[in-house]
Amino acid sequence: SFARNQSLLPRLTDVNALLEGMRELVVVSVGPAIRVDLRLCEEPAWAVLDANQLEMAVLNLAVNARDAMAAGGTLTVSTQLREITGDGAQSAVEHVVVSVADTGMGIAPHLLNKVFDPFFTTKPVGSGTGLGLSQVYGFVHQSGGMTALRSQESVGTAVDMLFPVSNERSDAVADCDRPQPGLGDARHRKVLVIEDDAEVRRAIVESLTMLGYVVTEAADGASGLQALSAGTHDLLIVDYAMPGLNGAEVIARARELVGDIPVILATGYADMAQVGRVLGTQSILVKPFDISTLASAVIKALPENATAL
Repeated sequence: SFARNQSLLPRLTDVNALLEGMRELVVVSVGPAIRVDLRLCEEPAWAVLDANQLEMAVLNLAVNARDAMAAGGTLTVSTQLREITGDGAQSAVEHVVVSVADTGMGIAPHLLNKVFDPFFTTKPVGSGTGLGLSQVYGFVHQSGGMTALRSQESVGTAVDMLFPVSNERSDAVADCDRPQPGLGDARHRKVLVIEDDAEVRRAIVESLTMLGYVVTEAADGASGLQALSAGTHDLLIVDYAMPGLNGAEVIARARELVGDIPVILATGYADMAQVGRVLGTQSILVKPFDISTLASAVIKALPENATAL
């Protein structure tokens, strides 16, 4: 979730429902040249983990797979239940296995033991931070799980995330079972994000970029208004509580500059809905919010046929 100083929030999660809800997010992230195949096991797949972190991990792996399939290919996201016996364990423990596999270029054998290291990347200089796989590794292991990677050059790569199955799953209600609106074509839609918290801003920008939007960011209202004046944007996402100009002041000045631009107001205050209506915003995002909620708000706010010049 996008919130200040937000730590992992493990909760009982229906992994299959979460991945089904992400289907269109993944399709948009990898682009039209790549076929997305979702293969979910028929058995209930419940695990205690941070659902938002799992979404980010799957999207990170999907983007890595896209980059490995420059000429197109197939991305397969699958789940299965697997019994695993750990070191010194007396009996096998059932795990939910989330696998993200591609048909890309693969990884050379001598590099396989380095791919989860921080800052290691097989991409050209300037094309990646090398943090994606290490963040996936960190999240999975903080969740009590394990990671595994299989790769063959010119054949493809598969990354497995294994999470212990929760015994509480039979009494649970899926937290992530929410319908997803059609994402449409995000390419060339320009979004300006004005948010003073660097971590929250980074998370929003990275998520929108993975979804295919062209994103400009600003750390305060004044610089955001400068960016708005400097180029055409389809949508403004603005935090409410910021030093200097607050969100309401930014929205008022933005409309003086560019007219009736669609606006999403992000806030940590749950009682801001009335303020949002007065300001004429298309949506209120109450922090913490997840990727799916962000994507839905953007779709709702953007006119279907609007494309920035």
